[in-house]
Amino acid sequence: MGKSPTTDSRLKIKTGLKGIYIMEVFTTVITSGGLILRFLDACSAYSDEAKSLKTRFDWDIRVLQVLSDYFAQRGAVKASQQLAPEDAALLEQTAIYLDGFVGKVQKTLWKIERKGWLHDSIRHAAWIARRSDLKEMEKEMFEWTRRFDVRLLGLPKELRNIIPAASAGDEARLPAVVRSNNRLKEFLYLASNAKQTRVRDMLLEDSVELASLVTRRGDVSLQPLQYGTEQIIFASRRVPPGRIPGTPNFHSMAYEMGELAAALNCLDPAADIRLLKVEFYFYHADSNQFLFAQKPPYPTMSMMTLEAMISGDPFPEVDSPLDDRLKLAHKIAEAVFFLHTAGFLHKNITSSSVVALRRSTLPHGEVMPDFDDTYLMGFDLIRGSEALTTKEGAIKENTEVRSVWDFDVFQHPERLQGKSSPRYIRTYDIYSLGVVLLEVGFWEPLREIARDITLADPSGWANELSETVPLLGARTGERYQDLVAWCLNLKGDHIVTDAEFLQEVLDPLEEIVNALSHEPRLDARK
Repeated sequence: MGKSPTTDSRLKIKTGLKGIYIMEVFTTVITSGGLILRFLDACSAYSDEAKSLKTRFDWDIRVLQVLSDYFAQRGAVKASQQLAPEDAALLEQTAIYLDGFVGKVQKTLWKIERKGWLHDSIRHAAWIARRSDLKEMEKEMFEWTRRFDVRLLGLPKELRNIIPAASAGDEARLPAVVRSNNRLKEFLYLASNAKQTRVRDMLLEDSVELASLVTRRGDVSLQPLQYGTEQIIFASRRVPPGRIPGTPNFHSMAYEMGELAAALNCLDPAADIRLLKVEFYFYHADSNQFLFAQKPPYPTMSMMTLEAMISGDPFPEVDSPLDDRLKLAHKIAEAVFFLHTAGFLHKNITSSSVVALRRSTLPHGEVMPDFDDTYLMGFDLIRGSEALTTKEGAIKENTEVRSVWDFDVFQHPERLQGKSSPRYIRTYDIYSLGVVLLEVGFWEPLREIARDITLADPSGWANELSETVPLLGARTGERYQDLVAWCLNLKGDHIVTDAEFLQEVLDPLEEIVNALSHEPRLDARK
């Protein structure tokens, strides 16, 4: 096996060299990308997947070209052809940030060249003979282009603002994840009257028939409801005692619920971010709650919370493979990152707000996966990050009864101070994510992991959870242990940036998942 052609370039980036070396990396990957596009174009005659992938990859290469041109133009402004220090720092940060994508492009081109596939055309007979290998490569490319598109969401604002140029004004060219993120941001900054129009449009005016179906079913949390030709999954927000329909307090809450529904209606199911699009919402009087209707991404037989999954299959007699468990962790972290880059906070991240969907049917030839797809739901407190939240988050209604294990233990210690709790910030979401990742890593119910905590003393919960982290490495490895520790050790005054979250959480998770996917599957009990 020869040395990957990207090695030297990546070393130059990682050792911190600036200027021309980094610009060479952009040039190299753009050139390599052009050759890969030729390959995909040749495959497109026989593969719809290759045709779709070519469109996505072409956009990614255009983005890199736009970024490269931006820095080249900034350098040309200076008589010395040198970037200003702040631009040089931004260039280096961006190059390091995109380094993983650069390496994958080079590795893929190397593989294509080594197999002799780099031709302007591929004969049908050759396609059939190589179909298995080519399909596998397409699948791999789909995954890393999708991850690249997610990473773009966290680029510095200066660069995000120039990326639309790659789409030449055509929103349809944008990857679904970028398009969804942009729509969420746009909704957040809509004028009040425009938001009110969206909210009205989201309300199911004639909800009598559906409300009757829900009442007859009783519990809609375990199975989707068949409504006409569609399956519907419901998320809900219970109306607190004292908020009576017809009162100003109730109307205020109804508007907030409509605003939430309208925001999550911006999601594109094609984005493959583990968040479900809300189709409409309505008030269900019999259960005294607002219901948010969502369509599952595929025919679904049942739903189960992560908490129930772990409780029913706990370590050490666990059937769920380690790589699938850590993929789950990566997907949920990615969903949190998506919300944060769009300017939204979740405020209710717990193992009960992560829901697994069990498929009822599979496409022909596919095998039922060992592990169900999981989605971040339970968004009853999700808000724009600029919303006033001093009295929200961990503040429960006085008459509300629920176990501390359902919500409170997942909250940052600064959010456990009752009405004196500070304004909610993304740091608190990431702390809650860390508690969920702790539970996923041990694959035991949280009350078993932290059985020594004193329920009457919330101020000590964070320390008790942190003290369990050193035991995590034996089950998941030190890198996973370290990223969980980072989440749980966040101070309340630490403002986490997108780049920091990528570096400390998403990047390590992605590398762990990639490493496990290339190893023989381990016994689930290890």
